[in-house]
Amino acid sequence: MKVFFNLALEPEPRDRYALKWAVPMLVVALLGLAWLAVSAFSGLRRLHQVQRSLAQVRTSEAALRSKEVRLQQEINRPEYKALIEKTEFVNQLIGQRQFSLTELTFKVSKLLPPNARLSGLALASSSETHPEVQFAVMGKDEEAIETFLDHLERSGDFNDVIIKSQGFRGGSGGEPQEVALVCTARYVAEIPPRGN
Repeated sequence: MKVFFNLALEPEPRDRYALKWAVPMLVVALLGLAWLAVSAFSGLRRLHQVQRSLAQVRTSEAALRSKEVRLQQEINRPEYKALIEKTEFVNQLIGQRQFSLTELTFKVSKLLPPNARLSGLALASSSETHPEVQFAVMGKDEEAIETFLDHLERSGDFNDVIIKSQGFRGGSGGEPQEVALVCTARYVAEIPPRGN
């Protein structure tokens, strides 16, 4: 005689409940997995875009460095170096500006009598405190030149007047003869502080 044993257990309500929720949980898990895959894919795509942008930035940076090196080599050429030194010197002089040439011309013009004119003005030598200025003056007669020299010597803005040359100009071809004077004087007017 054969004896059969039934070893199967009768399902409990808890087992039926778990089986009922297994399918929806599997669907939720698959949806979560799909969302993670899409997120990972879009993250990788953004990463590749950032890497391309970074490569472009590095390429343009390398091009700029190369250009900088070329420009630096050009600047270091002797002719440009001399120009840069002169420019820096001029900029330094401008930064140390001691007086305005316009102001100086105005002061000298006030010293001229009506029958004399200023034909040239130059900085003969520059010292830190009192630069030496050279004047070229043309007058209709010697009296005009003497009046200018007298005004120049009595002016509080100038001293140490030295006559470099004096002579006559013109007088040929119907031109009136004029007296020419070249002299120097030290500009001793009070120089305004820098930045004024």
